[in-house]
Amino acid sequence: MNSIANNNPQKNSIKVTMKNNFAKLIALVSIMAIALGGLNDTIDALEKVRNIILSQFTDIPSQERINKIYIRSSSDLLEDVYGPPIYIKKGFDNKIIKYYKDNNHIISSISVDGAIAAYLIFPEDDFNPNTEEHAGGKDLLNTVLSNQDSVNHIRVNTSRTNTYYIEENQFGEFGNLYNSISGYSGFISETSMENKQLIDEISDAEMFGNNTSQLTNKLRSSLVPNFFGYSTLNIELLESAILSNTEYKLLNNL
Repeated sequence: MNSIANNNPQKNSIKVTMKNNFAKLIALVSIMAIALGGLNDTIDALEKVRNIILSQFTDIPSQERINKIYIRSSSDLLEDVYGPPIYIKKGFDNKIIKYYKDNNHIISSISVDGAIAAYLIFPEDDFNPNTEEHAGGKDLLNTVLSNQDSVNHIRVNTSRTNTYYIEENQFGEFGNLYNSISGYSGFISETSMENKQLIDEISDAEMFGNNTSQLTNKLRSSLVPNFFGYSTLNIELLESAILSNTEYKLLNNL
């Protein structure tokens, strides 16, 4: 059986040409780096070229950035991986929240005593990050929240600036070290009328101190998360780290 590439010689030719051009580019960068500096400069330059090339055709660099971030690592790691924060604000309990941007996602973080205490990842629609260590497993962002058996705490909000649901789960690969966070925000994808009504009802029930278990179970059975993260902090502190509609639009225009 002939391969797809053999059945489409034009596409095959384009791929070969692109590979040749990339090889020439890498060779040129290597020569320039060697001329201007030493081995370290060459390695740095090649790494940058590699990331530029891969980011044009794959989401590998985005996934590699996420893989480097973990709870209780130095907060300086975020700037090393993503560059300087694109947005900084003060949240609940005066916690400083910093936002970093990648081609495929935005990450918000809260640090305590120089270490990352919590972070949330807001992926673009066509980016499916690795979530295997999360309590929701590798299919977290493709299945409803009820696939996660247990929930510790939830928070909801419905307002003109944003509608969201966020929950905390103790399970996951590193559940003995920190909690898994799952959530849904209306600024990423539109909330259905039914789910918005359920969020409203949960919010009202919480306000009056009523039991929300039945409403929460119903919402979780129909809601697919569109952001996730990990945390050692109370879930209330993470609410400020969820971007509002206006903030999301601002950062997406950068």
